[in-house]
Amino acid sequence: MSLNPKYNEFLKQDFDKMYEMGVDKVRELYVEMMKAGKRVHKQVGSVEDRIVKTSVRNTKIRIYTPEEKASDGVIIWMHGGGFVLGDIEHGDSTCRELCSRVKCLVISIEYGLCPPQRFPDPQEECYEIVKFVYQNAKNFDINSNKICVAGDSAGGTLTGSLCLMARDRQEFPIAFQMPVYACFDWNDMGERKSRRENGKGYRLTQYGIQWFVQFLYKDRIVDGNNELASPLLAKHFDRLPPALVITAEFDILRDENHDYAQALIDAGGEAEYVCYPGDLHGFLGFKQLGLESPDHCYDLMADRITKAFNKIK
Repeated sequence: MSLNPKYNEFLKQDFDKMYEMGVDKVRELYVEMMKAGKRVHKQVGSVEDRIVKTSVRNTKIRIYTPEEKASDGVIIWMHGGGFVLGDIEHGDSTCRELCSRVKCLVISIEYGLCPPQRFPDPQEECYEIVKFVYQNAKNFDINSNKICVAGDSAGGTLTGSLCLMARDRQEFPIAFQMPVYACFDWNDMGERKSRRENGKGYRLTQYGIQWFVQFLYKDRIVDGNNELASPLLAKHFDRLPPALVITAEFDILRDENHDYAQALIDAGGEAEYVCYPGDLHGFLGFKQLGLESPDHCYDLMADRITKAFNKIK
């Protein structure tokens, strides 16, 4: 399928030019872009910000409570932005959509950005927040066995990382994972077809990814080859939570999302891979262009999360 023509005007921008600026300037520009794309938010029962002390830093979380609760599960969301950009506002629309559709608690994490943080700080910070939610399940009025971890782009990386950490450390269970156009292999320099086909001109570019990578690691060789940095480098994929893996046809990260889903299946796990035809990386944030795919995707997410929660007592 060809690219949805509703993206044509948006794609006239030179996205790589942004990365010629300093980090602080790019962050300011990114916030402006996010604000410009906002629509009317879905109404939820309440929204509350809290600070949770972790070993990395004092971490801000945002708790979304539905108007009418239909599930005692919880969705823990991690925003995108290449680990360098974004904040808790980045995922606000998605968290509201999920809260209103699944009718369960949603918690969004504002993990520390790189720089000044470096790998594995975001992974450890988010892991500790999930552990905190698990340990305080009664206070959150949730079932501690019904935890879904999810996120977009770098938040999708964190989703995969947390599932590996939870499996190996065995401190809490994860019932379901939902990475959305995630980066599962930060080392891919063009080996996968989508990296070559979609590497320039489709918003997230190969040049942009390499700009992000320069800020992620203390030691690019050692840290960059750690499975918690790039979950597709994991030695094995058995005993990981069932997954809904979402990507887009014109996403540079498309093929590694397919590879992640296939790795789960090959290891005997459950994974559903959904690639939205004609769409770009980050398409959930483009409802204002009149796209049908975001609402379809939110319905799909809600359906699969609800079914996963309903399997657990």
